[in-house]
Amino acid sequence: MSKKTLKYLINIILIFLLAAGTLYFLLRGSEIKVVFSKIGEANIYLLMLGAMFVLGYVCCESVIIRYILHNLKQEISIFKCILVSNVGFFFCGITPSATGGQPMQVFYLAKYGVDPLMGTLVIAVVTICYKMTLVLLTVLFLIIRPSAMCEAISNAPILFFIGVVIILSLIVFLGLCVYKTSIAFFIISKVISFGGKIKLIKNPDRTLSKAIHSIRGYEKASIFVKNHPGMIGGAMLMTLVQRLLYFSVTFVVLSALHLDPNWLDVIAYQLVLALAVDALPLPGASGANETVFQLLYGALYADVAVSAVILNRGITYYFMMLFTLFFTIVAHFVSLRWEKKMKSIEAHAKKVHVLSHYVKDPVINSGGEEDDINCSAERSEAE
Repeated sequence: MSKKTLKYLINIILIFLLAAGTLYFLLRGSEIKVVFSKIGEANIYLLMLGAMFVLGYVCCESVIIRYILHNLKQEISIFKCILVSNVGFFFCGITPSATGGQPMQVFYLAKYGVDPLMGTLVIAVVTICYKMTLVLLTVLFLIIRPSAMCEAISNAPILFFIGVVIILSLIVFLGLCVYKTSIAFFIISKVISFGGKIKLIKNPDRTLSKAIHSIRGYEKASIFVKNHPGMIGGAMLMTLVQRLLYFSVTFVVLSALHLDPNWLDVIAYQLVLALAVDALPLPGASGANETVFQLLYGALYADVAVSAVILNRGITYYFMMLFTLFFTIVAHFVSLRWEKKMKSIEAHAKKVHVLSHYVKDPVINSGGEEDDINCSAERSEAE
């Protein structure tokens, strides 16, 4: 078993331990029978709609990936893009701060015939759109729904402001990667060097090499963004739909529990939740997501807050992890089949090249013709 596989297995075990601990913490002060009774009374059709929203959320990214690749003149089937997006969400879900998804997406795009540099560019653009959309939605809802946003922030102020600082720092750093690469190189080299000195980073040279490769991808993304402003606008619009689909799952869950939530207020609360927990160094933000959810919605829906946490997290995380795991396995076997097909095509092309060389070679042909004349002469003498 490789070290990387072992690391993923440890993260999955950690997720289950965090889930068990969080469930115990949530149920400790509640009537267990009442909590599960509320879950049993939930509208199953609305819960299924919520599951469909999650599927749509994942598939939206596949549409965005194919859309960008098409603009780069890189044709790939929508099925392979769906596999790549599922791979990304699965590895994001089992790695701290969702850092494992993007490298795996580039890896599988390469397996499906997309040049690694092109793949890095595509995933860079997708990541920039994803982060920027969250910030733009937050600013928009601070304008159109200030009371809901302020109320949600007051329930988890420290985590929210830490999340805002992290995501703004990330966006500034991505901006430097895109427009001021030399400054980005300087910052990342100093951070990695410091991490190596305090033994926080085990292999600084390898980490720096990976970081430089990623920055090069963002540098190429800057040229692409400048040359295709309309395409970036389309990607941002699709990312907006993707984000709203995911946040709307909570609205559907609350409605399934026979409540009467306001959709705009729910989106405002989910924006605060996303900013508060997305950057935390926990696989899938396990534990933190459930705790902050209860903090945000506990005051509004005290009687069903725990039931809502369990259902919402069950759909938006555990259900998503199950089906993305399935498609990740499918992606692996499809990649093996694709590699086998490519090797077969290469072998056939090589054989054709050799045969064509044999037919066109004048020396070989003249020799062959001479042999034919000699053979004819021998047959005549024999007769």
